[in-house]
Amino acid sequence: MKTPHQLFVLICLAGTALVSPAQATEVPPAIQAMFDNLERQTSIKPAYETIETDGSGTVTISKMTMNKDSASGDPAIKMMIDKVVLSGIADQGNGLYEIGNATFSGMKVDMGAPDFSATITAPEGHAEGWYVKVAGENATPEETLRASMNVARRMTSGKITVDMMGQSVTADSYETIWDGDPATGAGKFNMKITNIAIPEQAIAMADQSGMLKQLGYNGLNFDVTSDGRFDLENGNIGLVMDFAVAGHEIGTMIFTLGASGIPLAVYQELQTAQKSGKEPDFGSLMPQIQNITLEKFRFRFEDSSVTNRVLPLVASMQGMDQAALVANAGAMLQLGLMQLQNQEFTDNTVTAVSNYLKDPQSITVALKPAAPIKVSDLMALDPNAPGEAIKKLGVTVSSNE
Repeated sequence: MKTPHQLFVLICLAGTALVSPAQATEVPPAIQAMFDNLERQTSIKPAYETIETDGSGTVTISKMTMNKDSASGDPAIKMMIDKVVLSGIADQGNGLYEIGNATFSGMKVDMGAPDFSATITAPEGHAEGWYVKVAGENATPEETLRASMNVARRMTSGKITVDMMGQSVTADSYETIWDGDPATGAGKFNMKITNIAIPEQAIAMADQSGMLKQLGYNGLNFDVTSDGRFDLENGNIGLVMDFAVAGHEIGTMIFTLGASGIPLAVYQELQTAQKSGKEPDFGSLMPQIQNITLEKFRFRFEDSSVTNRVLPLVASMQGMDQAALVANAGAMLQLGLMQLQNQEFTDNTVTAVSNYLKDPQSITVALKPAAPIKVSDLMALDPNAPGEAIKKLGVTVSSNE
């Protein structure tokens, strides 16, 4: 299945990649580079009805489509964008082109499979400072990666609607901001999807027990954000990022991950597998994968109200009051963690969880190793000595910080 990010790429940027082979000679080089870029990302052959260039160099593409039959578990895709207008196009040299501004109007994607169908619509989308790279012949792994990336100073979409199974889920807006080196794509990035709204009827279909309604949630609203940095050096990728999902009147889940030394060969294998429809052969890459370094990992939940909604309900189901439930939770957790063979970790975790349940503010699970951990170190951990693994990885649980 396509990831959420890939689906938003299809909505916001798909129009820039739609070209009919018979018309390829009529397409300006910068536009052709964009067409090739998106096709590399989606493996979908594009087409358009007309393409025109005015005296100022502004390019207008009309009635663009991008269609793909269902295959390998992915749904069939039919996409239409009424009009794309591209201006401020400049050749930066070495196969790099800049598009100053892009506007997309009337975007629609239909997805379907035997047991699934959905329609995604967005009236408009914009891009500013958009850089696309030509891979060229005999491209290096770095050049191939860059030619498959979306790199723009700013990309936005207006309201997005997903219609599925008779229900509509909406998002008010989508935005990405990037600042870095256009030639390599390395730099800082930020993404946000604002107010994803799931209506009561859609929740009822998924939550047939009515648990969420008992907790006081007639509908759900979320914001999704991500920010971090992407680096590319000496054939290796480095990535540090935060990813957060904030539920209105629920709480915020924040995932933090940092890794370095990720070989480009891994990316190339994933690309090859996607094109061939086969599973990636990670066995041949294992010597390089073992050198990937895990710099940091953290999961944090910041409560807004959900815990104090859940605890009374669970206590009632257990036939006790909330205070008794919290007291028993600590004792049960103590017993459950004994098998980890690390009493210090157990005591600290029980204290952190108990304090959180008494006064729900935040709870954090983090890896804080004394030195960066490589994948080879993780593979060498003894599964029969979990206490030593916890100590080496520097696993901590804390609350209300």
